[in-house]
Amino acid sequence: MAWYHGITTAFNALARRGREERQMDDEMQFHLEMEARRLVKENGLSEEDARYAAQRAFGGVERHKDSVRDERGTSFVEDLGQDARFAVRTLRRRPGFTAVAALTLALGIGASTTLFGVVKAVLLTPLPYDRPEGIAVLWSSWKGFDQTWLSYDEYEGWKADIPAFTNVGIYSDGAVNLTENGESERLRAGYIDRDILPILGVKLSLGRGFTAAEDIPNGPRVVILSRDVWARRYGADPSVVGKSIQVNGQAAQVVGVMPAGFRLPLDFGANGPTLIWLPLGADAESNGAIPGPQFQKGGGSHGFYGLARLRAGATVAQANKQLADRVAQLKKEGVYPEEQQFRAFAVGVEDQVTGRLKPVLLVVFAAVGFVLLIACANVAGLLLVRGEQRRREMALRVALGAGGQRLSRQMLTETVVLAGLGGALGVAFAAIGVWLVRHNAPAALPRVADAHLDPWVLGFALGTAALAALIAGLLPALQATSVAPQTELRDGGRTATAGHARLRWRQTLVAAEVALAVVLVVGAGLMIRSVVNLFAIDAGIRTDGVLTMRLSTPAAWYPDSVRVTAFHDELRRQVAALPGVKAVGLVRILPLATEMGDWGLQVEGYTPPPNQGTPGDWQIVTPGYFEAMGLRLVQGRFFDDRDVMTAPPAMIVNRRFVELYLQGRQALGAHVRIGGQDAKDPPYTIVGIVDNVKHNGLTREVKAQFYAPQPQFATSPGNTSRNMTLVVRGSGKPEQLINPVRGVIKGLDPRLPISDVRTMNEVVQQAIAAPRFAMQLLGLFGVLALVLSAIGIFGIVSQVVASRTQEFGIRAALGATPRNLLMLSLGSGVRQAGAGLVVGVAVALALTRTMTTMLQGVTPTDPLTFGAVVGVTAVVAIGASLIPARRAAKTDLAKVMTG
Repeated sequence: MAWYHGITTAFNALARRGREERQMDDEMQFHLEMEARRLVKENGLSEEDARYAAQRAFGGVERHKDSVRDERGTSFVEDLGQDARFAVRTLRRRPGFTAVAALTLALGIGASTTLFGVVKAVLLTPLPYDRPEGIAVLWSSWKGFDQTWLSYDEYEGWKADIPAFTNVGIYSDGAVNLTENGESERLRAGYIDRDILPILGVKLSLGRGFTAAEDIPNGPRVVILSRDVWARRYGADPSVVGKSIQVNGQAAQVVGVMPAGFRLPLDFGANGPTLIWLPLGADAESNGAIPGPQFQKGGGSHGFYGLARLRAGATVAQANKQLADRVAQLKKEGVYPEEQQFRAFAVGVEDQVTGRLKPVLLVVFAAVGFVLLIACANVAGLLLVRGEQRRREMALRVALGAGGQRLSRQMLTETVVLAGLGGALGVAFAAIGVWLVRHNAPAALPRVADAHLDPWVLGFALGTAALAALIAGLLPALQATSVAPQTELRDGGRTATAGHARLRWRQTLVAAEVALAVVLVVGAGLMIRSVVNLFAIDAGIRTDGVLTMRLSTPAAWYPDSVRVTAFHDELRRQVAALPGVKAVGLVRILPLATEMGDWGLQVEGYTPPPNQGTPGDWQIVTPGYFEAMGLRLVQGRFFDDRDVMTAPPAMIVNRRFVELYLQGRQALGAHVRIGGQDAKDPPYTIVGIVDNVKHNGLTREVKAQFYAPQPQFATSPGNTSRNMTLVVRGSGKPEQLINPVRGVIKGLDPRLPISDVRTMNEVVQQAIAAPRFAMQLLGLFGVLALVLSAIGIFGIVSQVVASRTQEFGIRAALGATPRNLLMLSLGSGVRQAGAGLVVGVAVALALTRTMTTMLQGVTPTDPLTFGAVVGVTAVVAIGASLIPARRAAKTDLAKVMTG
């Protein structure tokens, strides 16, 4: 009987399987027929075309059967091509979905590609030197100066005593007037010794570098031109090498032309590139140094930039260790007093150029990565919703023989096609973004203006699109493998609700989007507060309405200080007479534009502590400068027409000067001697006290500072200030004064070129360029993240409402009010947003600590910023949930039942 029972069981199983297959075939035919009817009704197709379209929509019964039978005979490439064509047709039939998904990916890909273009230009592109990793920039540091120049003594000492260096060179910067065919141009100049170009490993395009015979005091007048000047002023004529040109009104022979793109290490900033080079012509005698291995006390006068070439195998760290050991020895010898806190150090040239901007770019690049993840999560959510609508199609495919691997591949192929479209749009967005960054980034940010789309950046866009396709398509592809044909076809239909597990995945994606958006918006909020705090710092000047421009009076045309002063006086008189001008003056160094050095002083009644001096930052001005710049007078008077060259020397000091050196004594009338003054010359008398000015930076410590009148400083201690900045305060927009002021200068002396024409507001903007750049980008990405998160929340709540339509109808029938249904629907979006907020705040508390060095006046865990972000995100989440929730509140049971 056992064998009989076994046979009966087998036959029953076969019969049951046959009945199930027949039932499934009937169900498939039923669904195909229903789909065909829908196409006839909604699209007006004929019955024959509708049946064909229904079969194609569900994969095609015969085609699927044939593909299953012949699968072993088709290649992977053929299958992939078939999947791609089907994906294109599928996406084309739903242009709205395709456009939203592709645009979302394009925003993420475009933003990340734009930032990669900037990062590549700033951090990844090699500097225009031979083996830049072997070049170091040399600096000194002491109390009150964190990073400053070298002295000639230190140049000779480090060159001879530091084994890590094979060569050391020095240079300084300035400006010259280039005159050709009656047209003058002000050019930024570099005064370099003959070792600078070999240290940098620069090979000139034409000609040669400077020789030892030229690099001496009062040596031959020779110059090297930049490629830009050579092409622009001399038509790229090779014969210009060896010819004589007019520099500062004197003849100078051109001996070479620099290669394109060459810049000195300190040219990557707001001041722009050096355009002409002259021999430094320095020696120990002319620089007050002690020849040989000895050092004068304090190291001597500091005024040079230093460069060094590292010995093969040596590192910057080793060089710094050797410098520290040598300085320690010099301190023991009494050269550098301990109280001076002197330090010598080297910085790798790449760190020197990009070190300040590197943390900013890395933070922003991480932020744009978050935007890309949010975009991918959004598209994944859209694809999950789309997959929910296609589960009946997937079920029929499985029933017709398609395996889970084939379905996953089809879903991934659709995502790849979407990502390809998004990548193409993203490249277009990136081209626009790179152009905007290049033309709007502050000049103080090194090499940002060099960013552009090149093959490497386009390759990054391609890789980003592939990564986005994988991230966005992986979950929907996995979802496709979990289709159960019997369940989906038996229970399927237009009103089927999504499974709880599938809904949880979409809700998790939305929560992740919100969390990432919170991190981004917190970073943006911190940077906004930081920049606001920077603008709130009282710099001691009033910048609104102020125009500035740089000009010089060369010795060839103005041989003495009398002529220089006469020109400045007449210039002030004529500019002051222009309509709309309220005040005008000239200054040696513009505040917040160039760092100021100090000068040794002797203050009457003040004795400095042992081994310390009486330094004071020095500023040379003309009458009218204080009024034009808006400095506040604390006591006494400003300079005026009384302070001429032959009058008793007058001085104005800042409040910090009074606090340090006068210490409660009467400041007005006190006498001060400037180092280098002849003992027979009368001392300067303090005639006024002004408020402190943040000259060297908004966040830098204010030091003692004195102001001397330009004509008097020219006679005692005897320096004629030829390079000055004109400062004009107007009653309207300062840009309106540019042409009238230019006209005055040209009328006085058409040979004098004008450079660095800027408003003081532009100068302040450049002074905070890096944090403002980070604020703008983080703010943009934060807004983008909030928008994408809002779209995600809107989508998930809309899907929940659609899937619960019958439930809401029944609840309405049982007495639920529209308010009840509204709150029930809102709960879905609010819960996901709440979960994302909690996670996002926790992650932000951990990650924002990396921004500590970028912030000013605000902590990385600032409670006000975090509270504001939580509030804004909550409002966005509720707003995104409200529209579909209101639709749920209007649910009509009669329409639900008849629909």
